[in-house]
Amino acid sequence: MIIKERELSTQLKKLFALDKRSKLLNPQTNSIEYRMKGYKGECQFDALIRTLKCDCLVLNDLMLRVNGQTCQIDTLVITSKGVTIYEVKNYEGQFVYTEEKLKILTTNKEISNPVHQLNRTTNLFRQLMQEQKVSFPLSAHIVFINNRFTLFQAPIAEYFIFPTMLSHHLMKLNNIQKSLNQSHHRFADMLKHLHIADVNYTSLPDYNLEDLKKRNFCKVCMSELEHSHGRIWKCRDCNTDIVSHKVILDQIEDFRLLFSDKKLKTGTIYDWCGKAFSKKSIRIVLSKNYELKGQSKASYYE
Repeated sequence: MIIKERELSTQLKKLFALDKRSKLLNPQTNSIEYRMKGYKGECQFDALIRTLKCDCLVLNDLMLRVNGQTCQIDTLVITSKGVTIYEVKNYEGQFVYTEEKLKILTTNKEISNPVHQLNRTTNLFRQLMQEQKVSFPLSAHIVFINNRFTLFQAPIAEYFIFPTMLSHHLMKLNNIQKSLNQSHHRFADMLKHLHIADVNYTSLPDYNLEDLKKRNFCKVCMSELEHSHGRIWKCRDCNTDIVSHKVILDQIEDFRLLFSDKKLKTGTIYDWCGKAFSKKSIRIVLSKNYELKGQSKASYYE
């Protein structure tokens, strides 16, 4: 059972909506691409976790404050055997393991060893459990979700889950027969209540409507959509088919996110969607999902 769904913060939603319609300058572009790739990897892991048949409680993207420090958990699963923390990494390419860093073979660039992050998260979460007088067994794993990832010289460690190990790990979870009790549910509800929403680490750059791309984008992976046939639009990157009224609605939501001070008008959204839909189609979507205000040319939706 999913107790807490994964959800992008408002700040990240704005950044992603802005990034796909503009060319942000480095290092901001790199930061957004890194976050987007990480988010896609987490969603990929979510899809696998949803296939679990065992009695479990799942909390995604938890942000907790423990003794004055923040603790971010990608995925937390509660079963009758205990609590498991998952740190999901969507790294791609060939890496070499060292105690302090992971080194990218092709560039010699180094990134922090995720084991240190996992240890910090686990220690803080254990402190939280002690504060709440919860004594469930606690385990933690780093999930390397990308099939195009290789880690040379990696130690044989229980906390690493490589792509080829995922199916076996999920099978082990599904073999858990015992059901959860009320204490498990109370703990999950408490964690959801303690979650800190909308922690913003990145500031938004300046932008204006005139400089942004007027196109239609996939809500799932942020790639540009192509008209397929009839009322169907297709995303080539994630192979998603989307009906035209949903495409329009998704673009309207992006517009409202980025320009909350501007009025929703048929002509404005017509331009925002790159004039790919008729004004009649846009007016129908607006009228079904928003309330019409005013009359004639001064009318708008909210």
